[in-house]
Order: sequence, then C-alpha cells, then structure tokens
Amino acid sequence: MAAGKVSGPGGPTSTDVPATGQTDQPDKSASSATGGARFADKLASSTAGGRANPPSAAPPAGITADLAAELGAGKITAKTAIDRVIDRVVDKQIGADAPAAVREKVRAALETAVADDPLLTEKIKALGG
Repeated sequence: MAAGKVSGPGGPTSTDVPATGQTDQPDKSASSATGGARFADKLASSTAGGRANPPSAAPPAGITADLAAELGAGKITAKTAIDRVIDRVVDKQIGADAPAAVREKVRAALETAVADDPLLTEKIKALGG
C-alpha cells in the first residue's frame, strides 16, 4: 500500500486529496472581512450595559417567588416552603383534579427525592430547615 493513500470502501483516492495548502474549509478571515460578527464581539455587546440582573433589580417572578419572599421575611419555615413547592409541582405536573392516590404517590416520591439528595439537604439546612 502506498503511503498517504486510504484504502477501503468510500475512502478518498489520491485524486480526492487536495494539494498542500488547499482545503474545503472557508477562509475564516474572509467571514470577518465581509461583515460577519465574531462571537466575542456579540457577547461583548450583549453585556455592555452591565450585569444581566443587577442586585437592585427585582428577582424574577416564578411559581416560588412568593414563597421565597415569605421565607426571607421569616413568615414560614424552610420545611413549610418545601412542602408548598412540592404541592405546586404536583399540581402543575399531574393537575389538581388528579386522583388523591396518584397525587399522594407522586408527592411521596418527590419528598423522598428531596430527602435523598445530599445537595438539596445542605441547601435546606442553610435555609434553616
């Protein structure tokens, strides 16, 4: 077998291999010369105004925003907040009108998953739960 030749089905022949310095890849300098914005430039312009969420900005609203506020104000405990989050997840995922047995089974599975997750356990302890 000759050096540089690939054999086998579908492999390139010596006439398929481009000469040294010639490739099928586009010239990268040409794309920036024709006005194509580089990723770094796009990233810099998207963050030019500063941080995406400055500390003074209101936190994003979500299904747990009210619970976070109550927890932060000391109105509820971490355990209560977790129970309410699980209730909301069950409502959202299987629906409030699902049979009680199904709801309880899903709720129990979620409670077990939370209890068995060491990362969540540490975060709950940090919240005071």
